[in-house]
Formats: sequence, C-alpha cells, structure tokens
Amino acid sequence: MRNSVSDVTDAEILDETREAMTQAAFDAADEANAAQAVESATENLPAFDELGLSDEMLRAIENLGYTAPTPVQAGSIPVVLEGRDLLAAAQTGTGKTAAFLLPTMNNLEHIAPPKPVRERGGRNRRRGAKKPEGNGRGPVMLVITPTRELAQQIDEVASKIADVTGHVAVTVVGGVSYKPQTAALKYGCDILVATPGRLVDLIEQGACHLDEVKVLVLDEADRMLDMGFLPAVRRIVRETPAERQTLLFSATLDEEAVGEITDLVSDPARVEIAPATSTADTVDQFVFPVSIEAKNNLLPEFLKKEGPERTIVFMRTKHRADSCCRRLERKGIKAAAIHGNRSQAQRERALSAFRDGTVDVLVATDVLARGIDISDVRYVVNFDVPAEPTDYIHRIGRTGRAGELGWAITFVTEQDVDEFYEIEKLMDKTADIYEAGDLHVGPNPPAVDPERDPAAFKVKKKTKRGKSKSKKKLEQARRDGKRNGDDYGDVAGRSNRGRDERRGDGERPSRPKRGGKARVREGVQARVDEAVESVAREVAAEERGG
Repeated sequence: MRNSVSDVTDAEILDETREAMTQAAFDAADEANAAQAVESATENLPAFDELGLSDEMLRAIENLGYTAPTPVQAGSIPVVLEGRDLLAAAQTGTGKTAAFLLPTMNNLEHIAPPKPVRERGGRNRRRGAKKPEGNGRGPVMLVITPTRELAQQIDEVASKIADVTGHVAVTVVGGVSYKPQTAALKYGCDILVATPGRLVDLIEQGACHLDEVKVLVLDEADRMLDMGFLPAVRRIVRETPAERQTLLFSATLDEEAVGEITDLVSDPARVEIAPATSTADTVDQFVFPVSIEAKNNLLPEFLKKEGPERTIVFMRTKHRADSCCRRLERKGIKAAAIHGNRSQAQRERALSAFRDGTVDVLVATDVLARGIDISDVRYVVNFDVPAEPTDYIHRIGRTGRAGELGWAITFVTEQDVDEFYEIEKLMDKTADIYEAGDLHVGPNPPAVDPERDPAAFKVKKKTKRGKSKSKKKLEQARRDGKRNGDDYGDVAGRSNRGRDERRGDGERPSRPKRGGKARVREGVQARVDEAVESVAREVAAEERGG
C-alpha cells in the first residue's frame, strides 16, 4: 500500500496513465460502435417526407421529436396509407406505436366535435363560454392492446399527434372509474384506445358502439392471446363493420403464437423486423450462478456493488416482487414494486418515481416486460429466470434501447440451469459468466460451462403420458381463479367477464378495501399465491425430469 506521493514511481504513473487512456479509448469505441449500429440500421431507409405522409403529419412528427423512421415505420407506413391490411412483427421499443398511428391518423376523418382549448392545450375556457356539446359518435379508429400501461403509452403518442391534427382520442382501461370513460364516449371520439376486458364491459353496458370503425389495430396480438383475451377480442370485432382495415402488430408472426387471430386480416401485407428470438447488440448479457439459499441476501449486495441506480429487477410472482421490494428497502436501497395487483394510480406513481430518480430500483413482474417506454435503464436483473424463454427477450429489452448501451444479468440456481440454456438456445447466443468477486454466492452454485454451445442443448420434451397430480392441481387452481404468480388464469367466471382487466393482468377492483377484513383477504391471497407457486415448481420439476 502506498503511504505517500514519494512511493509512486515515474514508471507507475506512466503505466496508470496508459491504462486510463486505454480504458477511455475502449469506452469511446463502445459508444461509437453503438452509434454506428444505429446509423447503419437507418442509413438506407427513406426519410419521413418520402413515405407519403401529409405536411400536417410531418409537423406532428417534428413535435414528437422523431428525426428518421425506424425500420418497422418505414415498412408499415406506405402499406397502411394504401389502405391494405397488415401483419407486422417487430421487437418492442422499435417504434411500433408510431408505425400505426402516423399513417392512420394521416387519413382519418373527423366525426367527433373538436375538444375545447382547455382540454387540448391545457388553457381554461373563456369564463362564461358555453360548454361544447358532443355527438356521441365514433370511434373511427379502434386500438386494442393488452395492458393499461401500453394503452397509456399509445394514448400519449396519439394525443401529441392530435394536438396538430385535431382528432379526439379516448382511452378506456380497467382499474379506474367507469364514469369519466362513459362521459368521454358520450361526447364522441375519433380514436379509441382500449384494453379488451374494459371495452367488453362498456359494450355490454351500451356505453360504446363500434359500428363506425374503419380502422382496427390489434397491438401486441401474441400477448393478448397468451393472456386469454381471444374470446374478448372476437366479441369486440363482431361489433365492428366487416369492411374495415385491420392492422395486427406482434412480437412474432409464428403460427403457434398468433395463428388463432390472423383470420381477422384480409390479404395482408407482411412486415417482419428483428424476430423475437433476437436481442439488441447494445445489451451485454451475463449469467450469475448462485445457490438458491443465497439469492435473497445476495441481491442487495450485488446492487450496492454495481450501483442500484436506474435498475429494473424482474421476479416471477407478485408476492415475490413485494417481498423483494421490502428487503431492498430494509437494506437502504430505494425501491418500488409494480405488478398486476397494484392499482393504476400505484403503478403510475412507481413509474414516475423511477423516471425522476426518486427510487433507484423498480421491482417488477412481466407486466412491465413489454412496451413500457422507460429511458436510460442502466441494467436489468432477472432475479428469477422467466417462465417462457421469449419473456427473457422482452425483459432485457428494457435496457440498451435506441442505441444506448445497457446490460442484463440473470441469477441462475441449480433448478434454473436447463431453463436458462433453453433461453440461450432460442437466442443462439451465450451470456458471459459474471465474476462474483467477494459477493457471497452460497455453498452450491451451479456449474455453468463457459465453453457451452447453445445450439447443442437439447430441450427436454414434456411427457405425453397422463397428466401428473401436480399438473392437475395447477389446472384446478387456475380454474378456481387462483393465479400462479403472474400466469393468467380465467378468473372472471365468478363475476362479469373482463371486469377490471382481471383476466388480463391480474387486476383487482379499483375501489380500495378497508379494515381488518381486507388485511385478512390480502394474507389469504398471499398464501394462495405461495401455494400455487409451490405447485408450479412441482410441475416444472416433473417436466425437467426431476
């Protein structure tokens, strides 16, 4: 150890200077490579003013701050302007929202009365001015999306475009009061953004009519099917005219993923950008072998070592997300949880706190893995290996966006090794092994071969013999409306179908429960989640042959 300046030799100073210069050069090269990757991906694409958009829409694009179209925008906009149906596949974060909003709003007729200045521009109406009356017509364009967060994101972009075009956009989602939504529909709208469950409710109440729809957009179609929304979507589509333009956007166009819904499009054009098995080159991926008994204590140690700022930690279940958030806060790490059991207001507060830096770590389930636009996420931690390999793609897609550099790390225990190898096989890419250093990984971390070949891994086939007892228990639990963490069971059987999006992302009614009974219910629900999670682990063990 050096005790004084005199202990430092000229040679050491020179070596340290060279090392610092070399590291700076590497950092600069990394940034340059990221920028070059973005530039090379867009340099051969046409400009926005070459896609056939109107001058009015080009002004809206300028207000949005877009400078050049993304590949999915360049491929989709001309097709939509022609009036053709569309099947489009692209990863999240590639500009899908603008890919369907820009061309549709470019041609969309106005049937709802213009909103007053107070509502469109934020200024109050002139004192004494007569309140404008609606006509109850519309929508002309309907966008169906699986979650409230996605609906809110679409609404934000549509509203910015509408500031220029004058269209009236309304969003209806579960988890909030019906009253303002029915009032907005009674006024009239040109564009309606909706989650399936709430829209079905409004249709059945007679508060929403879709007989004037000319453009139907199915956003994240594969996700909607995975969440059990196919009956609701078909129920909604039956309310729309047969003669319409239909645009279907999905992370993948594989028959297995979206085959049940592609009959809703007619002679569609296809646009496929970056299959869902790929991850961004701007994301460095690491695997962290740990003992299962060490995981909980290891996470705060790891976050303090790497710095917790701008980090998303993904868990498999809502109960585990809440528990993790509490553990991190006890260790002095500012954290917030977001998952299906949180109200809309709670989700918005958590996202806002993360965006403005009030909290450093966002602990989330897969409800956040798709479509949420959070910029500057430094890295993603997969505390639990996701249940589906494709969910891994969407999780780590929260970082390294728009050419920015990011990284992702996955905690892997002995029970997770095969599942993680299956993810690597899907990506055809291996993650680097994280160097633990002085972190306590526990007594039995799994051995991960640094020379492994993902293509050589054989995915274990599920047995075709009779269902196991644990499998039957899990299915019965789902039928009873008890969810395996963030799996999506059909829990609407005891109430109105789709009420408060329960079938979709696990929502509970928006009205808060009070008193001791509510606490008892919460405790019972937590035990139910734990019990069903235990059954799920049994099923997973059997399917792995263990």
